[in-house]
Amino acid sequence: MKTRPSSAGPVRSRARRASAREKIPTRSERKAERASQRIAANNRSRVIQDLSLWHQGGRLGGKLTPTDVSNIIRLADMGDPRLLMDLANECRQKDAHLSAVLTAAEESIAGLKWQLVLPEGARAKDKRAMKWAEKVLRQTPALRKLIAYLAGARYYGFDVNEILWKKAEDGKLVPADFFHLAHRRFGFDPATGNFIHRDPGMSTPGVDFLAKWPNKFIVSFPRANGDSPQREGLCRPLVWMTQFRVWSIADWLRTAEMTWKPWRIGTYKKGHGAVEDEDSLAYILEKLTTTGWATKSDSMEIEIAWPQGNQSTKATHAELVNVLAGEMSKCVLGQTETTQSSSSSGYAQAKVHDAVRKDLLEAAAMQVAADLTRDLLAPLINLNFSGVLVPTFTFMTADPVDMKAFAEAVATLVSKAKLRTAAQWVRDQMGMPAPKNGEEVLGGPEEEDPKDPKGGNDDEGEGEGKPPNGDELDDDADEKPDAD
Repeated sequence: MKTRPSSAGPVRSRARRASAREKIPTRSERKAERASQRIAANNRSRVIQDLSLWHQGGRLGGKLTPTDVSNIIRLADMGDPRLLMDLANECRQKDAHLSAVLTAAEESIAGLKWQLVLPEGARAKDKRAMKWAEKVLRQTPALRKLIAYLAGARYYGFDVNEILWKKAEDGKLVPADFFHLAHRRFGFDPATGNFIHRDPGMSTPGVDFLAKWPNKFIVSFPRANGDSPQREGLCRPLVWMTQFRVWSIADWLRTAEMTWKPWRIGTYKKGHGAVEDEDSLAYILEKLTTTGWATKSDSMEIEIAWPQGNQSTKATHAELVNVLAGEMSKCVLGQTETTQSSSSSGYAQAKVHDAVRKDLLEAAAMQVAADLTRDLLAPLINLNFSGVLVPTFTFMTADPVDMKAFAEAVATLVSKAKLRTAAQWVRDQMGMPAPKNGEEVLGGPEEEDPKDPKGGNDDEGEGEGKPPNGDELDDDADEKPDAD
């Protein structure tokens, strides 16, 4: 009696034939490729050096007009954001509310806990590389500041940080520090739209630094308003809000100065040298304002009168200033209740607004995590290992679980509703690690896994095969990189 061949047989045969047709790099070829990548990383020094303070940041001053602001934004639309970046920095430094909401948005992400995650099916080799990378990043003190800078890219439209690589004691390349580069030193090529490095006085119109120096920069281009890259960033609406507040507050101060000082009214008699008397009277009134005393002739009279009634303009100016502050909060945080109170504030409304803020925080954290995975974690893994998966950098944004309420709910569902659930999921929700072999535990004994009665740990690499080229899975785990 004939039997049909197993369907798995032909599949494996086709896979072997496909593998044989592909050229699998040898161990020496992989080492040569990594060596060339290390040379490209230029770990010896920085490739974009610091400039003088004048060229790293300019100041536009306090006499800007709406036309000036519009011209600055129009220049940025053409690919040169230098003045707009200066204005954005100046607005942040002169407006306390804008500085507060931007700092809250950035530090809320920089203060999040983070972890590295591998996809399902990761091998022991991948897990060892991930653990090594996580240890390196946690030992890099500048990482938190880097995260805050990347989170601030939503305001400017982009952010650039250079990595300074160094060789560790085991011969692997690790980040020694991160250098934040001024936003005004970058722009967009008007012809191609490419993002370029362009300092004042450069002999070339710009340098495609990402292509010229790979594995050297961490760049962020978050989506803020959905426009083209050179028109991105929250700074465009926020500089207008800041300037409106500056103009309004300046007018408010001038009004307050006139309102709370006495009116000085002077009269002079005609026919007694009118021009000379007028000039002398103006000088006397000015001196009364500054010193409080003056002398006069009998040809002129001076009257001091205090304002009568309520002539305060607090309602007009204060209302405008507060409205503009609320617009800033909405632009950055998506709401206002967590930054300023209002007549309609309440617990329920505050909870809704806080949920909006949390949604934006999670979205911004995902963007920063993606930038770190692409520009920091991937080079860190690829420059030191070959044939391993690159883990994903993720922030832990979930709210902490009420352990008592959660434990009671799980106990009720398991005992009364007879619900079966994975013990590991419960541990993950509670933030409790699984006990290791031989470790003292609380509670009942753990059930043995029928697939692994000895309680083996797949992290040790037991039972894993070899890759198609015959190299061991951990052939690069103990291999030291060659000197550059």
